[in-house]
Amino acid sequence: MVIKMEKIKLASRNNPTKKDGYDPIALTRATERVVVQGNKRKYGRLARPLRFYGGITSAQEVGCNLRCKFCFSDKPVRRPHSTGRFYSPLEVFNALKKEADKHGHKLISASASEGTLGKEHLFDLLEHVEKSKYIFVLETNGMTLGHDKGFADTLSRFKRLHVRVSIKGSSREEYNELTGAASDSYELPFKALQYLIDAGVSCNACVMISFSSKRGIKRVKDKLYNVWPGLLKSIELENITLFPKVAYRLKNAKLVPKTIRSRGKIINLSKGVLV
Repeated sequence: MVIKMEKIKLASRNNPTKKDGYDPIALTRATERVVVQGNKRKYGRLARPLRFYGGITSAQEVGCNLRCKFCFSDKPVRRPHSTGRFYSPLEVFNALKKEADKHGHKLISASASEGTLGKEHLFDLLEHVEKSKYIFVLETNGMTLGHDKGFADTLSRFKRLHVRVSIKGSSREEYNELTGAASDSYELPFKALQYLIDAGVSCNACVMISFSSKRGIKRVKDKLYNVWPGLLKSIELENITLFPKVAYRLKNAKLVPKTIRSRGKIINLSKGVLV
């Protein structure tokens, strides 16, 4: 079963400020009704070792408030009703701890969907992390954080936390084409970074650039510089990996990336042809 977005899109059309796509905040609320029960949240897998950041143990969340056409995550994002099961914050932390200890990881996270859904679950999970030796990497698209300044203020209580804010594209138009979301919501991750920095929360920006021109990449860097110059020191420039389902979605959407990641290398695609 898939979360139906017709009503969300219709509501956006009736709102002149969000008439070119769905509202990620409305989709947040709709998705939370599916993947959150009290302080429990749905997960597909509780703990798995990943090579990112030099080694990290991550849980696989279920549920997202964007529908990125390049996203590698399938059922956790598009079929949250029938994916995963509910876990308490303590169950998630204990599973992450056990797997992290096995692999000698100091970093733990939850990934593959949106990390800020179910705030009470997240805050309770971070309380357990705060009493441990681990650092929790919160991966987010910045929609909810940019919508609610108080969210960043609450996160500032936690010192064993780093927030990675992912920006989908180098302009409003590109973002709208890649996600289908209302173009004005492109500003939310930049607001999220500003709120996090103002609150003293460790954070960095990651920008999806596979569909961006050199001019576009410079434009988004300038935009981040205006938020805080230090963001350029830790910026991540992200390229998609053409997994079969990703390639299928992009083909259907008639979207052609300029660059991709393959076997650890960045490949420039010539003449706009998918390889």
